[in-house]
Amino acid sequence: MLKSLVSYPNDPLVLHAKSNRPAERLVTYYELYKLINHLDGSIIKCGISADEAFSYFSFFKQIIGNKKQPMVSFEKNPSVFETVEVNDETVTVVKSKKVTIKQIELIKEGKKKNIEFMPGQLCDSIPAYLIDNPELKIALLTIDLDDYESTLTAMQYLYPRLVGGGVLIMNNYHKRNGESLAIKEYFFDQDIVIRHFSLEKGPHYILKD
Repeated sequence: MLKSLVSYPNDPLVLHAKSNRPAERLVTYYELYKLINHLDGSIIKCGISADEAFSYFSFFKQIIGNKKQPMVSFEKNPSVFETVEVNDETVTVVKSKKVTIKQIELIKEGKKKNIEFMPGQLCDSIPAYLIDNPELKIALLTIDLDDYESTLTAMQYLYPRLVGGGVLIMNNYHKRNGESLAIKEYFFDQDIVIRHFSLEKGPHYILKD
């Protein structure tokens, strides 16, 4: 059974103005990161967009967290990345077409911070990644996909690898779209609590027991 719970952080850091949405999001992600910075596991993002969350997590990891936590990102469509041969080495690059400038800058900045971006459709790239990384453990899993099929695939393959105390973030759960439908279906019959902070339209999350 899915339950909803509005959760307000009580840390002194949370002093935000309702009109300052970027600042609220920064505080929200900081509070969520603090829940997992001590855990042994990767930080995984499913869905590349102009969302700043992954950059925030990389920053938090460098200043207060476990620098050994790998960061990996999967895209639901094959349009963002392509692989090319450079000096007999296969390199993943960002396509210039069908990608916004903000997305490109986000990805380039992420690569500087050792974020691993997996090319190809998520439904294929996640199983392939798990074949190469069979012992994968996840501390933080962010779903930012919108559609039903990609979300359900990500949940089926990755949520079981989320460690106890780990966090699942659902960026678009409030939209009641394919993403929220897939998550509700995945947790059908399970006693799961869906939490969120003061942002009604902000990210919802689950703490795994």
